[in-house]
Amino acid sequence: MIKIVSFDMDGTLVTSRYVERVWLEGVPSLYARRHGIGLEEAQKLVYDEYMSVGTRDLRWYDLSHWLERFDIDIDIPHQDLLEMFRADVELYPETEEVLALLSKNFDLVVASNGATEFVEFELGSYRHHFREILSVTSVFKKVKDYPETFIDLCDYLGAEPGEVVHIGDHRYFDYEVPKEAGLAALYLDRERMESGPHVVHDLREAAERVRGM
Repeated sequence: MIKIVSFDMDGTLVTSRYVERVWLEGVPSLYARRHGIGLEEAQKLVYDEYMSVGTRDLRWYDLSHWLERFDIDIDIPHQDLLEMFRADVELYPETEEVLALLSKNFDLVVASNGATEFVEFELGSYRHHFREILSVTSVFKKVKDYPETFIDLCDYLGAEPGEVVHIGDHRYFDYEVPKEAGLAALYLDRERMESGPHVVHDLREAAERVRGM
């Protein structure tokens, strides 16, 4: 019986616009200023460095690592960099409606690969809907590449895997891995490229599936 609904964050509850602006505009603009090069060149250099690490490495999500790596950690406090793009934090149109609906009958949590500072910044105003807002990379020191990450999540929540459903927009991180860990899971395919009992196309459809479990 499902008791807890776990959500990914970027691409699931909020659009990726905010994080993309921080990582692909904010950091490169600081790099360009520090090293006296053009923004376009800085964006390419910074992006290539990100890709050399990859999304399965904890460093990918660690803003402190990258500010130090690019020698811009003394140029701006983390909070100021996050605040630069506050206006770009954008929930999907159905997010608040679905959170309000599901929170009546389930405990809601966020389990994101994004670092705590991003998770708290993007969803802090909506904390009242959630039992927990978690960065698995910050709390468990693991990405959602490993079934053990979701086992750790269940242990942290005091729940059995069969009592948790996870919903997210990354087919591997948010569907295949939690399923391997014994959780129920739904793949959120907003581009409508797939269909099937494990696929939903928006959060309203996800809520209907969860309520039927």
